[in-house]
Amino acid sequence: MNEYAIYWIEENVAKNYFHKSDLLHRFFLECAEKKDEIIIRKQFRYITRKIHFYKFAMHLKTFSSPDINVKRIGNRVLVKKGEEALCLYIENGELILKCNHLVTAMSLLFPVLEDIHPYFFVQGKDTSQYGWISPKPIKAQEDESQVLYNFL
Repeated sequence: MNEYAIYWIEENVAKNYFHKSDLLHRFFLECAEKKDEIIIRKQFRYITRKIHFYKFAMHLKTFSSPDINVKRIGNRVLVKKGEEALCLYIENGELILKCNHLVTAMSLLFPVLEDIHPYFFVQGKDTSQYGWISPKPIKAQEDESQVLYNFL
């Protein structure tokens, strides 16, 4: 199973770094390497929001599709639909996701996360994949009605 860390990014940071995913990626890698450094911990707390696992699990159970089975076992949540399954738990301030394929998370988990907040950042722990769960930030969604014309 592949393992991913999910971070709830503060809105002001997300809006400034939405198109600079590589910087966030490098920052979270540095956090993993230097987790005992005070300045790194302060920066981490500044840019991320704490995920309250119990509230998160209840939201996941309440707002998931009826054909998705959400089961809490101790400090873990198992999410299953047919043959697709994933496991979630909190470790060092990160929401850890374990699944065979990221496509599973995209269909079972990410829609519910987008409902909670639009700025979640996902980073592979054993893969080089990273990025936002939402394809575009809220500001871009609000500006969809604007059109840019070029008369050349």
